[in-house]
Amino acid sequence: MQKIFGILTLAAAFIASAGFSTARAEGCGNVGFQGIAQLGLIEVAPGVFTLGALPTPVVIAGVPGLMSSIVTGQRATDGAIHYTLVHTFVSTDPARPGGFTTSDQAVAAPAGTDPNLAIINDVLTVVSGTGVFANPDGFMVNHALLDLNNFTLAVSLRGRICSDGL
Repeated sequence: MQKIFGILTLAAAFIASAGFSTARAEGCGNVGFQGIAQLGLIEVAPGVFTLGALPTPVVIAGVPGLMSSIVTGQRATDGAIHYTLVHTFVSTDPARPGGFTTSDQAVAAPAGTDPNLAIINDVLTVVSGTGVFANPDGFMVNHALLDLNNFTLAVSLRGRICSDGL
């Protein structure tokens, strides 16, 4: 029994040190979305474009809206590409306006022999929010198939988000 208690104590210490909040019992919602996002070149400054997911209809914690992303950086290592990204969610529900942004770390690895296909594993950490998503906390994970032949991303997003308005 002491061994189990010790393991649980270590797990709680890891969660606290990693910045994951365990304090919220109310105002949280689960995230589960599977679908296809169209990719495109997005202008982030006059004449400066980056790859990203175009606004895609999703429901986050019961709130319908549009989610999009932009790539903010990349580096290649050992056959994989490491990306930093920002995702933005904007509510389309007039009764629950607001949105949130994330700061992400993703890894893209080859998906077979086609150089235009890659498996993406991404962790999205919620960093700011407004309206129904004010004072947010949470994270999501995404496992996706990047297809540059069709300029699509097959998304499988899971996680939990908390905020003052949920």
